[in-house]
Amino acid sequence: MYDVLHTPGTAGEVDGLERIERRFTGARGGSAPTAPVWLEPACGTGRYLRVAAGRGRRVVGFDLSEEMVGYARARLSRLGHARRSRVFVGDMGRFADRVPWRVGLAFNLINTIRHLESDKALRAHLAEVARTLSPGGVYAVGLSTCVYGAEMESEDVWDARRGTMRVTQAVQYLPADAGDRVERVVSHMSVRTPTGGRHIDSAYTLRAYSLAQWYDAIAGSAMRLEAVVEEDGHDAPAPMSGYAIYILRSK
Repeated sequence: MYDVLHTPGTAGEVDGLERIERRFTGARGGSAPTAPVWLEPACGTGRYLRVAAGRGRRVVGFDLSEEMVGYARARLSRLGHARRSRVFVGDMGRFADRVPWRVGLAFNLINTIRHLESDKALRAHLAEVARTLSPGGVYAVGLSTCVYGAEMESEDVWDARRGTMRVTQAVQYLPADAGDRVERVVSHMSVRTPTGGRHIDSAYTLRAYSLAQWYDAIAGSAMRLEAVVEEDGHDAPAPMSGYAIYILRSK
């Protein structure tokens, strides 16, 4: 259901990652065993990895969910990418020893890194990423910063089909305050097929960052800020409130 909902538009997002790769690492694709390597922490169903592998890259991903990893691995294998891919169950705080190749581009988009619950956990994660990067490699982190007290409750709605399945999701975002730095996310998902339907409610939290807190967290880590870009890879001002992609390099 997650893959049905979020796969549309993935190819365009990978276009942007390729532009980031070319601009900041100089890589322009290739063929195994010398193809560039992409790493995605918390890869979910592997939608980015499938597209990248289909364009000739070697890919590595991991996720805490055994179900997500099983799905990602099966899809990559079915598409003929088993040899150029490695997907495993793993935690964002400890994984570098399991990455089989040196990485040119690591990426973590759409606020996934904010599942890490503390600055200490973030620093540990960035140290692990730094260990995997080849000389000249970068980490592209997509993150939304906030201004405490100025954020409003908001909602996003997604709707997608695959075959006879239709999935609709409404997600509510409840802003964090400066004290707890916890944004609450509430999901309402409906799934419809010819044989019936079901409704799934869930909730989770994301750690909040003001721009200053995000920059402080990077400064105290094993990585440094190289640039701030839009999803197409072009330079962008770092927003006080809003989404951007932050390009990090090892110190």
